[in-house]
Amino acid sequence: MNAIVTFLGSLFASTTPSPTITPLPPPTQHQEYSRLEPKCRAVMIEMYGDALFLQPNGSLLSYAAVDYPFKADIAVPEDSPNWEIYELYPNYAPAFKVGMKIRFSDLDTNLELNWERLYTSKSERQIAQTSDDLIGPLFDIGPQASHYSDSTGGVTFHFDSANLLFAQQFCAFKRLYVNMFTGGAYARIKQTLNNRYENVNTQISREIESYSTFTGGGPMMGFDFDYRIAGGFLFTGTSSLGLIIGQSQNGTTYSSVTPALGEVGNPSPNIQRTKVPNRTQLVPALEEKLGFSYGGMFSCCSLTFGFGYQAQIYLNAIQSVNMQSQSYPDLLPSLIPNSGLFGSGFLRELSNYIMTGPYITLDIVF
Repeated sequence: MNAIVTFLGSLFASTTPSPTITPLPPPTQHQEYSRLEPKCRAVMIEMYGDALFLQPNGSLLSYAAVDYPFKADIAVPEDSPNWEIYELYPNYAPAFKVGMKIRFSDLDTNLELNWERLYTSKSERQIAQTSDDLIGPLFDIGPQASHYSDSTGGVTFHFDSANLLFAQQFCAFKRLYVNMFTGGAYARIKQTLNNRYENVNTQISREIESYSTFTGGGPMMGFDFDYRIAGGFLFTGTSSLGLIIGQSQNGTTYSSVTPALGEVGNPSPNIQRTKVPNRTQLVPALEEKLGFSYGGMFSCCSLTFGFGYQAQIYLNAIQSVNMQSQSYPDLLPSLIPNSGLFGSGFLRELSNYIMTGPYITLDIVF
């Protein structure tokens, strides 16, 4: 009996496989392809600041027209003139963008809040080259501008934007990491033009100041990417699209100064205004950004320095209702043409708001 039990035990022991250790699967990516991003905590903080050098621009920046030649001694009609149109050309100006992200390392997601600001101005001057040349605003040039020989144009830009974004990060393929983001965007854009025309002794002058303001918010979506070239060198970029809906306001003040106003008992300067109180406007906003960066990890934090070029455009963000032409009523000859404006037509115009220029950025994650 004992022999049978011993035989059966040895039989089962020989057919039962011995336990083995299954090796873990290989890692999905090699160390040299990993992103420069610490993940030593479930929640990390990222803070960044961009120093920007941007050139704002638009399509409604004309400030003077010069009519030449004008021959006062030739009977009407005068020689057919030529015209030169002068526009303001804004310079590059310093601006900034700051932001903070809360990074959820285990989920590869982040929540971001940022703010961008630009404030700058530009002025130019144009003087008639000869006494026969006339200079004035685009809607009033020719014999009516015969008193003006000196013009000055100026523009001021105010820009603020803020975004609250939620992003999901994923590895598109080795070395390339993409953040897809969506959220809400806010923008405030204001452009102010100030144009002045005067005669040699400044006794007769005309000043035109117009402003356009747009304020609104809406949805935004886009992506940014990091492509690791080698070591800590990265090729970076951002592309986004927003639909900003809000209120647009604009107005113009005309100020005319001439001794003739005092002769008839009218106040000088003579102030006239046009105004559009509010109008709902939908403004598509696009941003493109390309650059390079270099970074490294130190213990449980990372530091990255980058530079590149960016372009932003807000379509039809600037609105203006401009005087298109004048008609001169039968008033005292001494009041015409410089005592005031007598509009016979207005034209509503829209302009894009554009900002382009280089940037440098510093980013820290801890």
